[in-house]
Amino acid sequence: MTIVTFQTADEGIAREQALLAAGRPAILLWQAREQALVVPAAWAGRDAVRATEHKLAEAGWPLLARTSGGGAVPQGPCTLNLALVAPLPAGSRIEDGYALICGAVSEALTRFEVATGTGAVPGAFCDGSWNVISGGRKLAGTAQRWRSMAGARTALLHAAILTVPPSATVWPALALLHHAVGLVEAPRSESHMALSQLLPPTMRPTSVAGALLRAAEDRLSRLLTHRQQAA
Repeated sequence: MTIVTFQTADEGIAREQALLAAGRPAILLWQAREQALVVPAAWAGRDAVRATEHKLAEAGWPLLARTSGGGAVPQGPCTLNLALVAPLPAGSRIEDGYALICGAVSEALTRFEVATGTGAVPGAFCDGSWNVISGGRKLAGTAQRWRSMAGARTALLHAAILTVPPSATVWPALALLHHAVGLVEAPRSESHMALSQLLPPTMRPTSVAGALLRAAEDRLSRLLTHRQQAA
């Protein structure tokens, strides 16, 4: 499996939702060609946000809405997305899902001698306690969505990993958007880290794709083995 390239992040998000709806174990690694700011639908519906759409589009950061919560996330060539659709053992908690996807990212990066942890980072976009961080800066954000089908629970686990620093135009765009939703602090460039800043200069950030897939496959295999043993 290689990185799947979509024209827009909307297409990648739709593919993830289709995989979750199918309910079968799956892994998807993808990027979008066009850059955009992906925001929760609750943000996109606000009058103040709609009033900023034209300015954001002119700045090169059109808005796209998603059904999940959180905050604004830059998508496009700067972001690599890892999505894992996995069965959840009985008694699983939301923390277990986050630990699984963060663990896959961290394990993959250890193969390149990149040390990571998890935690919140002041000044990061879409901040949360389950960021993957390196050097105290946000490298990847994570999210998840669960669904029940035929008495079993399945999770869509997602990590959005910065491969290169986004265009400098994203920071004033995010500041405008955050002001529109009433948030005092705008995201800051110095709160973020990209793979290109952690890997040797001769190595492309997308070189981690194989390691990410193997780490995700290992975790998915263990979950499937657990489900078979419990049946």
